[in-house]
Amino acid sequence: MTLHECVNAIAALIFIIVLIFCTRPLLRFLEQKKGGARDGQAGLSLVGQMALDRTRSLSVVRYGAREVLILTGGSQDILIDWTERETFASALDASGAEDVS
Repeated sequence: MTLHECVNAIAALIFIIVLIFCTRPLLRFLEQKKGGARDGQAGLSLVGQMALDRTRSLSVVRYGAREVLILTGGSQDILIDWTERETFASALDASGAEDVS
């Protein structure tokens, strides 16, 4: 094997390795767009869940910046609140301030 062939083989190997490392961020970006995620946030996530009794549970579900409170179990599921605020804690603080006034 001549020196020229060795240099070509090493250059090709380096090119392939750089190409592999450069496509990783592109694949992550395309995966986020395909999944419907915005600004690196998951589209739908369970924030918290609490069992009220043997059959019913209370869940806080987040979609983007919005949160919804859901009561599941029993005879039917109930959507209790849908808020534009950042979290339910800020909604509780706001309602507590209104009660005091």
